[in-house]
Amino acid sequence: MFLLLSILCSSLINVVFKYFPKYQVDNQQAIMVNYWTCVIVGLLTSNNSVHSLSTNVQSSWGVYTMILGILFITVFIAMAVTAQKMGISVSVIAAKMGVVFPVVFAFVALNDPINALLIFGILLSIISVFFVSNKSHIGLTGKSYLLLPLFVLVGSGIIDTSVKVIELQLEGVSASAPTILIFFFAAILGTVYTVFRLLRKQTDFVLKNVIAGIVLGIPNYFSIYFLFLALQSNLFKTSQVYPINNIGIVVASTLFSILIFKESLSKRNWTGIALAVVAIILISIGG
Repeated sequence: MFLLLSILCSSLINVVFKYFPKYQVDNQQAIMVNYWTCVIVGLLTSNNSVHSLSTNVQSSWGVYTMILGILFITVFIAMAVTAQKMGISVSVIAAKMGVVFPVVFAFVALNDPINALLIFGILLSIISVFFVSNKSHIGLTGKSYLLLPLFVLVGSGIIDTSVKVIELQLEGVSASAPTILIFFFAAILGTVYTVFRLLRKQTDFVLKNVIAGIVLGIPNYFSIYFLFLALQSNLFKTSQVYPINNIGIVVASTLFSILIFKESLSKRNWTGIALAVVAIILISIGG
């Protein structure tokens, strides 16, 4: 249930983003407000206080929340530029290929059992992302931009792996604590960048950006919170959680696009969805 809720919330984030161009929302401002919204939602829905969180920063996993906060906003900006310069497919594929990092970590560091069914399911999930995401023309605009998808891939992989590293150290600590701290550090960096843009008169602070950020922040907070809870459960191993979560987001987001935005899919895309379903079944059984 926690894994399904994480997938649902992450997919809702993609739905909200699709409305941004229609209402001419400033992505960067909305993202900054979104992170502060995550912090507030976390404080309102948990027993954490500012004092307890300040104590948690000094814990063994506190430094990882700072790293994640910085990566959250920088990787997203890199994803946005990648989508703009090289195509949406490149951005999505690069982000989802990062699943290799936590899976390898699970096999090497956590001694998750390896079998042919699980490996085949993971490989099939990666292939399915290529099929599902291949909906836009990919055009290269310069060799310098080739580093962007590489950064997105590595950054996404580090984020997923770090979430697991934090989860392993949460003895007696609610999953809401690291979730709030991650978004807090992302909010700080986002605020600094927003102020910089305002001072240079590169943007104007508009109310609709605040509203968009609030709408985005609610599912964003719970997508990470439920992922922590899914990792803490004993139903799935780490090597299962991340592939299922990643491909589940791709498939659910695609289905939302069909139902809400009336997007049409090619036979290639439908093949990708079918492969994704098979991959999820194989990964579940293989674990």
